[in-house]
Amino acid sequence: MSEQMEIINGVRIKYRYKKRKYDTQHMLFIFSGFGGAGMFTWDFANALQDCPAHVVWIKDDFHDACTYYLCHNNDFYVEQAVIAFVEKMLFRHNLNKTQCTLAGFSKGGSAALWYGLKYNFKNIISTVPQFHIGSYARNHWPEVFMHMTGEASEAAARQLDALLPHQLTNDRAVDKNIYLLTSEADIQYESEVKPYIPEFRKYQNFNLFMARSMLIREHNQVTSYHVPLLLGIFYSLSQGAVPRYGDCELTADNTLLPRPLKPQPVAVLKKVAVKNALLFPEGIAVLKGLDCTEYQDIQVDLVFKADNFEELFRIAKAHRPILTRQLYDGGFVNYDKGWFCTLRYEGLSLEALPAGTYQLFLDITCQQTWARKALETEPSQANAMLAVSEALEVFSHEGNVYITRKAGL
Repeated sequence: MSEQMEIINGVRIKYRYKKRKYDTQHMLFIFSGFGGAGMFTWDFANALQDCPAHVVWIKDDFHDACTYYLCHNNDFYVEQAVIAFVEKMLFRHNLNKTQCTLAGFSKGGSAALWYGLKYNFKNIISTVPQFHIGSYARNHWPEVFMHMTGEASEAAARQLDALLPHQLTNDRAVDKNIYLLTSEADIQYESEVKPYIPEFRKYQNFNLFMARSMLIREHNQVTSYHVPLLLGIFYSLSQGAVPRYGDCELTADNTLLPRPLKPQPVAVLKKVAVKNALLFPEGIAVLKGLDCTEYQDIQVDLVFKADNFEELFRIAKAHRPILTRQLYDGGFVNYDKGWFCTLRYEGLSLEALPAGTYQLFLDITCQQTWARKALETEPSQANAMLAVSEALEVFSHEGNVYITRKAGL
């Protein structure tokens, strides 16, 4: 599914498109949030491949930066081009505003609400949106704020802050189906969402989903945790069945897992690269059942082991809250700092390591408990060459990880 482009009012609209299945008469427009590794992303690009509706992902890329799908240098030509593009796509497929859904997540959730309310679309799905767009962008994405406004002033932030609340307050077209997903665990909830929930109750089919799971502790976890719920809404709307949920508390099993008598180590290599004599390993390092909520809770050493030789290197950790969900096994344990890497991702120098082949292990210390575990690969890479440079070769054999330090380099 390649990126496409259309010129609308002289503005380049970058998008992806997936055609419908069968005779479905519905189109989804997806507005994306900020990407995890940069500004741009395509939210739900994989998850919606089997959706029966037409799906259009609109990229928030206007002059090489995000704009909340609104403005550049305080000129709202971006908004005018986006709404013209949406209407053009609907016309092209002989659909109207009641036969489509505007959906977005975080930044995209703000855009879905803005376009849905202002231009009177029937179906809106928004997760963890920002209502105070200007202040949020100014404080957290200053380069985006400058791109949108052309200045760094508080007055410009207040102007953007007022847009969505004003639109919500003054909207009189209340025959809408609005699905709002949020969580009190989201640090943005108190300021960005909670004050506006009462105003949403005027809509004839307003649905509020309040997520209450211990696996949701950050803003960017709310949407990803509830992909099945969101897909259900997408699919239902696509086939003309409008869900009516009302207020829903999305409760979960928040049992805390008791401390195990003998915690089992997990040591899995997820990524590896080499450059000359620098090694760049990343992966999972935890003791199952033991919390590593803070960096000081866990210590990881990378062990190079050969016959009658052993050398240890202290390596760094990174914050990966998704691990707490991925490693969930019968009860809550916080594995947020269970990702190993090199300091500042700058690599580990093996210049001084004697030439030879070594098996790699991890020594993991968590909550005063120590364990050593052979570093393993994913099953799909059980016997493979993983990375090669002039000085190093990293490979796997029967699922274990080895490295060769070449002689003379």
